[in-house]
Amino acid sequence: MEWLYHLNEMSIPFMVWLQQTYKSEALTAVMRFFSFLGTEYFFLVAMPLIYWTISKRWGTMMALGLVFSSYVAGFIKWTFNIPRPPSPPVERLWTETSPGFVSGHAATAMGVWGTLAALVRRRWFWLVASLLIFFIGFSRIYLGVHYPSDVMGGWLAGLLVVMGLLWMASRWESTVRTWSTPALLSASLLLSMSLIAMFPVDPEQKMWPAANAVQLGALLFGMLAGLVWDVKSLHFCVDGPWRQRLFRLILGLIMLVVFYLGPKLLLRFLSIDAYGWLQLMRFLRYALVGFVVTGLAPWGFRKMALSR
Repeated sequence: MEWLYHLNEMSIPFMVWLQQTYKSEALTAVMRFFSFLGTEYFFLVAMPLIYWTISKRWGTMMALGLVFSSYVAGFIKWTFNIPRPPSPPVERLWTETSPGFVSGHAATAMGVWGTLAALVRRRWFWLVASLLIFFIGFSRIYLGVHYPSDVMGGWLAGLLVVMGLLWMASRWESTVRTWSTPALLSASLLLSMSLIAMFPVDPEQKMWPAANAVQLGALLFGMLAGLVWDVKSLHFCVDGPWRQRLFRLILGLIMLVVFYLGPKLLLRFLSIDAYGWLQLMRFLRYALVGFVVTGLAPWGFRKMALSR
């Protein structure tokens, strides 16, 4: 990877020039906003919004694009462990601690919005998605936390995920739907555990399993478990007047916040220090969050007559 280190060194003057020429409080705020659009917190709202109010299929594919693009980006990060731009001379305008190559923000932007654009198939949405993908990636360069090569590598990783998801969906979706509930749940758990097991160990902490892999694997399992429930018996429907969909979204987000923050506060109260137990609790927490989105919240919507 010597060529990449050399390329990164060559791009430092460009990054310094970019910040010195265009840096302002207003532009920094805009770039931080675009970076926020690539974070876990934004997607925890955007993904349910699509799944609960617009299209289950789009929401599902969006979630899979998020999980797998984040996973691939993290896998590459910890495999190569290439540092971020040095500060100084580049000014850090966003806090990050993980390695730089590839950009997780760029990968997830491509994985999520690229997948949605391929499903929506509208010219205006392609334009919106392209602008989001570009500016989320560009914001990471402006904020001084990624080299241009990190961003381009993230875009490529995300694009490969999009292509893989669309190919798998076209070939296997109809077949997988015919599997029994135990088979689907077992396959979901096996996939989740495999992703966690294969993820590289943090070279600094040298602890296994990696916390990031546990989080993504758990979220994937929870979402898939909820989808199995929906496909086999729940049959949640997103149809209905927009006022009903709005109530659905508000109620669902309240449930999501409770199940997202509740276990986190409980862990702080219990003060668990053993790494293995912490990761087990992390797995249960994020599996529950994923299950709320695709299973528990839709069940609640039906019980409250907010969905048929």
